[in-house]
Amino acid sequence: MTKKRRNNGRNKKGRGHVSFVRCSNCSRCVGKDKAIKRFTVRNMVESAAVRDISEASVYSVVRVRSREGRRNRAPPPRVRWKDGKKVNPAVAAAEEAKAAANKQ
Repeated sequence: MTKKRRNNGRNKKGRGHVSFVRCSNCSRCVGKDKAIKRFTVRNMVESAAVRDISEASVYSVVRVRSREGRRNRAPPPRVRWKDGKKVNPAVAAAEEAKAAANKQ
């Protein structure tokens, strides 16, 4: 009888016995070397639930800082409000200094 494949559809080559795995579709026992292995990465939480969690969360999203930025141990600048708008104190101080320099 003719052979369809040189390796008989297996990747055994020199091993006498290979353990089996169960098919995820039908639970059939298939040799580990013969099984078609697919690794799928799925989110553990669906997108609607992620949105609900983020809306209900008190904490904001934190980004990873650069390697040099991680050495900075100072607390992040606090956001202040003035006339219903966010005011960064460092930026506000720089603008005030700039305005003072322009007046002179």
